[in-house]
Amino acid sequence: MMNGVPQQSGACPAAIDRAFHYGDGLFETIPIIQGKPLFWDEHLQRLQAGAQLLQMNLPGSLPWLEDFQRLQAHVSLPDRYVLKLILSRGPGGGYGIPRNVSVARYLFASDWPERSAAYWHPGILADICSVPLLTGAPYLTAKTLNRLNQVMARNALPQEYAEGIVLDQQGFLREGIMSNLFWVTAGMVYTPSLEEGGIAGIQRQAILNWLQTSDIPCQIGDYRAENLIEAEEIFFSNSLIGIWPVRRFQDRNLEGSQGKISAKILQWQATLGLGPT
Repeated sequence: MMNGVPQQSGACPAAIDRAFHYGDGLFETIPIIQGKPLFWDEHLQRLQAGAQLLQMNLPGSLPWLEDFQRLQAHVSLPDRYVLKLILSRGPGGGYGIPRNVSVARYLFASDWPERSAAYWHPGILADICSVPLLTGAPYLTAKTLNRLNQVMARNALPQEYAEGIVLDQQGFLREGIMSNLFWVTAGMVYTPSLEEGGIAGIQRQAILNWLQTSDIPCQIGDYRAENLIEAEEIFFSNSLIGIWPVRRFQDRNLEGSQGKISAKILQWQATLGLGPT
């Protein structure tokens, strides 16, 4: 039965899928620009690492690529859209991990999210979320289908803030609700460690690589909100937004897209096809 309408047995795969019942699965969100996926290999590698962590069978990268090629061959798609890969452990009930079941893979194409160009130039308003990030277990570092922590954090954050900074239960800075966090103080770029929890974004790693090749110093560690007091720049990153510079954090104006490092990253990411429509 779905929304009061009876469903025939087998017509609704979600009825027995562990992804639907328990969030027992993983996902990747990949930007497709001019028909080409951005950081495809990196997304598949993270999916594989998550599957190993959750003791799931991974079908390998070739079936995903074949699915993507089949989608492109049969569906008329825009120049820029979002591809979402979902890997479910498959069918089965109960909390015990079922043995000898086949994983299920899903692939979705959706419209590119429309957001104000002002989110990139001059930047966004941001604040600290009142809902803490759950940390302390290895599976909390995997990009699982269980996103209730993020849903509740976003719900608690006033709508005028495009993104919020999430602290863990001990008060350490960890990430944004849907992104990773960076800030700049006296020419040094900082980003929180995610070993205890939080998602190490593909775009986060791309930025870390870019900083290294650009000879811009960066430190990864455990920091508290007080470390942001003297920050000249704050920005968030994820695969779809690239980066959003922060022009105002709490009651303090920041440099936003005019920040020295933020401006350089925005310029670099524009060459990747990321940024405002």
